[in-house]
This record gives sequence, C-alpha cells and structure tokens, in this order.
Amino acid sequence: MTSRKILFVAMQMSIHTARWINQIADEGWDLHLFPVNYLPVHHDLRNITIHQPWRIIRPRLFLKTALTRPRLMMRGLSYIEAELYPHKTPVRAINPLPIPAAAAPYLNAMRWVQLGESEQKAPIFYGPYMLKKLIRKLKPDLVHSLEFQHCGYNVLRARELSRNGFPPWLATNWGSDIYYYRQFDKHRRQISRLLKNIDYYSCECERDVAIARELGLEAQIMPVMPNTGGLNIADVARKRKVARPSRRKLIMVKGYQHFTGRGLTALDAVERCIPELEGYKVVTFSTSPEVLARVNELKNSSNLDISVLGYCTHDAMLRMFGRARVYVGISASDAISTSMLEALALGAFPIQTDTSCCTEWIKDGKSGFVVPHDDVDIIADRLRRALKDDTLVDGASEINWTTAQTHLDSDKLKLQAIGLYDTIFANIEQTTTVP
Repeated sequence: MTSRKILFVAMQMSIHTARWINQIADEGWDLHLFPVNYLPVHHDLRNITIHQPWRIIRPRLFLKTALTRPRLMMRGLSYIEAELYPHKTPVRAINPLPIPAAAAPYLNAMRWVQLGESEQKAPIFYGPYMLKKLIRKLKPDLVHSLEFQHCGYNVLRARELSRNGFPPWLATNWGSDIYYYRQFDKHRRQISRLLKNIDYYSCECERDVAIARELGLEAQIMPVMPNTGGLNIADVARKRKVARPSRRKLIMVKGYQHFTGRGLTALDAVERCIPELEGYKVVTFSTSPEVLARVNELKNSSNLDISVLGYCTHDAMLRMFGRARVYVGISASDAISTSMLEALALGAFPIQTDTSCCTEWIKDGKSGFVVPHDDVDIIADRLRRALKDDTLVDGASEINWTTAQTHLDSDKLKLQAIGLYDTIFANIEQTTTVP
C-alpha cells in the first residue's frame, strides 16, 4: 500500500501545530502543510512538506497584479503560474522562501478574501482558491485543519469551491474556536456549516463535544485528547523535585490581555494580595503590552517583587513552573489551557477560570481553584488561600502528578494520536473497497 498522504491546514508558526504534527512525523505517512500566512514556519516542525505560494521570479509584478488587477488575479489562481513551492524537510522544518525586498511594500496592502458569512478573511495567496488548487494537485487522503477560524473556515470555503469531490476532512477545534465564537450570530452559522460538512471531529474537551453536537455536528467524533501532545514525564519528574510547592516562592501569572485573555484582571487580584506576597516573586509570562505597563506601575507604586518573563525556551518555561507555588490563568474563554496543564504537572497550584474546561482536569478546592474571569475579589481570595495553606498546595501537587502521569504522558498520547489516524485510514480503506 502506498503511504497515506495527509494535508494539514494549520498555523505554521505555532508551537501547538509543531507539537501535534511531530507526534506522527516518524510514522512513514506523507505529511504536507498549507500555511495560513507568510510568517515563518516553526523551527521544530520536521518530516513534512511545506507549501509556500510565492514566486521568486518577478515578485513585484506578481504581487502588484493582485492589488491592481484583482479580477485577473482571481482568475490567475487557476490559469496564471502561481506555483505552490513544496519543500521536504527530513530533519527540521525550514523557513518559507525569503520574501523578496521588492515584495515588502505590497504585503501591507495584500488583498484578502472572505472565508464565509463571518468577517474572517485570509490573504489571497493563502486562501481557499490556492488551497483548492493544492488539493486538486496533491490529492491527499485526508485534509486535517488545526483550528477553526483561520484554518477550518479556509477548508470549508475550498470545499464549497470544489466541484469534483473533496477528500475526507478532519477538523480540530482549538481553545476558543466554538466556545467563544458561538455567541456571534455570523460565526455561529459558519461554525454550524463547518460541523455539518466535516467527516471527523476532534477536540480536547468533553465540553466542546457537547457544544459541537448542539451546533449540528454529525461527523464521527475522535477521542478527546490535548491538542498539543503531552509531556516527557521523566523530564517533568526531575524538574518538579526542585522543591515542594509549599516551599516555593514564585507565583506565575499568565499575561495575555486580548479578546479572551484577562491578564489585567489577574494583576488586579495580585495587587489586593500584596501584603501576603511579601517574600514572593511574581512573574508574568506571555505578557501583552497593557499588562507590561501594569507590571511597571505595580513595581513603582508598591514593594511588590514583580517582573516580566521575556522569550524563553519551552524547557526553561517548564523549569519556571517547577519553581512556582501558584499558577494563575485568567481568561474569558479557553479550552484546556496548555500552560495550566504544564503548571499542574510541575507541581504549581493552578488557579484557572471556569470559562475553560479545567474542571475536566482539576477539582475545585482540592487540586486547584476554579474561579470566574471577572470577579477580582474571588480570584484574590483564592490566591490568598493558596499562599497560606501549605497542606492544600502540597496535597494538590500529589493529586495533579498522578493526573499528569495518567493523562499527559507524551508516549501515551503519541500512541493515541497515531491510533486516531489509523482509525480514519481504516474507515477510508473500508469505504473505498466496498463494492
């Protein structure tokens, strides 16, 4: 049998994309990736062909055509040479072909195409017309979209543009893809259409399975598992032994402030706990500019020992969690929250919002605290309790370590990921052989 061919439509710059795909990178399958924009490919990706829709020759003319003669460009996606350059990377993924300096002035004004009834758009060179062309040329056995709004919507539109059939499609929703966006009418309708057009569905929360069914899902549901793979349990065991949680003097705060991130709310709660935080160091990570400004304000107006963690490797991030007594993650919407899983595995006591599916991993008041995203008083109260109660944080660490060993072991999750695709390929084989 020839090697099965999988085309991923995914955020090529995301560590989550890299960690998922790398679970199956050594299985002998023919892996391909269609990027969502011109940003670099994550350097950890391996054993995959990256398709970049860029022409090296005369880029100025090529891009200018898209801006000044859009109708010609739209036809050009079918008739004018706009090659998708594939690159096979047996060891590490390479960056996309460098964007020529002559093309730079046109990137900011690049034409975008609508992906459906919502306002979600894609750059024309990374949109459904190019994706349709690639699918027709590549003939993958399976299309797998990782995330809904940028990737799933793109595939849905490409499917609608395809007149001669479409490969089986597996759609995976990330974090807030359906939990958050279902509240907007246009997105809700588009999500429902997507769910009614896919062949397979995967996610990392039982909560999202129920929501998907409510929105019209009829496809086969794959086993629920983390979207980013697991952790090296032996390595985590070494890192968490630095000190018992009750003896640690570090508080880690997620610093996102955006459409769902509530880093400022987390810092408001921290401010109310300044007396109890004497002797502790507070560190924000993944820090948005607004949160950075608030950190500086707290630093200048109080005796709080607070700082911002700049870019660091994944290994360094895990080491930080291994030194932390408490992890605080506040957001208006999320799925599991990868950082929360990493923190609880490393022994940090998790304080996470009830807008995530954290209740599928921790028990409120025993192995963590589940808090509302908009109540500073409650968040501050739970932080104080986690700072004062040594028995609570040490006991939670032991409970969460058992959870991590059972549900976050990368070796186990890799086998589950491989099994997921094996199941789909077996279904495809059975379907194609039925007389």
